[in-house]
Amino acid sequence: MRLRWVYLVFLVLLLDQLAAAARRNRAGNRIRSRNTAAAVRARSQVQPRIVSGSTRRTTSATRSNASRPRSRIVNSSSKRAKRRANRQRSANNRTTKRSNKTSARIVGGVQARIVGGSTTSISSMPYLVQVHRGSALCGGSLIRDQWVLTAAHCVSGHAASSFYVIGGTSTQNGTDGVVRTVTYAGVAPRFTTKSMNMDAALLKLNATMTGTNIGTIALGQRMPRPGTRVRIGGWGVTKEGGDSVTNLRSVQLKVVKQKVCQNAYQGSATITNYMFCAQGKNKDSCSGDSGGGAVQNNRLMGIVSFGMGCARAGYPGVYTRVGRIRRWINNTIANN
Repeated sequence: MRLRWVYLVFLVLLLDQLAAAARRNRAGNRIRSRNTAAAVRARSQVQPRIVSGSTRRTTSATRSNASRPRSRIVNSSSKRAKRRANRQRSANNRTTKRSNKTSARIVGGVQARIVGGSTTSISSMPYLVQVHRGSALCGGSLIRDQWVLTAAHCVSGHAASSFYVIGGTSTQNGTDGVVRTVTYAGVAPRFTTKSMNMDAALLKLNATMTGTNIGTIALGQRMPRPGTRVRIGGWGVTKEGGDSVTNLRSVQLKVVKQKVCQNAYQGSATITNYMFCAQGKNKDSCSGDSGGGAVQNNRLMGIVSFGMGCARAGYPGVYTRVGRIRRWINNTIANN
């Protein structure tokens, strides 16, 4: 009889320990679930497309400003910083999926290239210029002898005197180009880095820009029709996180329907009437191409603005509609 009581006490204690262990496991699972959800939310935040890298000719893309659309600029630092960034990026890619971050297309040290494009000569795109600010690089379009149209996210927050413009060269920072300083910088009135709406800016040069392989381009009046192609040129990276090149590249992209683009960016960015989208299979503008022109029939139809990564399936590149900002352009030039 005494043995039975001992056996029952032992059984009760064993069951109590098993129940306590089960409670601890459930609590741990809840904590891991919350931590996992928080990590997923952090990876899905929208970011502006600014890249950091090394020297003027070797830069790699890094992500910053996690709460804004990503503009396509690149910034430079040291070679050691670049190697650390590359190692970190490789580790992140092995352990997680690519994060969904829209990125503006700026080069800040020099992420220069077009994804899926080919090398070309400035003689075929004489309106295209390089807009420099320290180690930062964007593209721009010469729309008057003394005026350049570029992206607002390349200019916003910086003094006109901090920029210089190079035209007439296929080479990044080419010594064969014509150099001008900037005396006036104006950002479109509705632009914010959060929305990237009306992503356009005007730069007035200290003197007219003329010479070999330099020419102006006329402004487009309407949005390019879906299914038609636009040509993009620039000194931007050829892939996400890629290194820069020195020679100008270009690519042909197909304009997509506005509704298709709005659906693609739903939850990440708002596609407004001041924007249009274009894409190609494994083709896109990328970091370093910000501010450059999207051209159709020798007219400037768009300005390289932002995108979700570069050349990702299902995410077209986003461009500012030049036809929608013609009045602001003409008024700014007339008053300055």
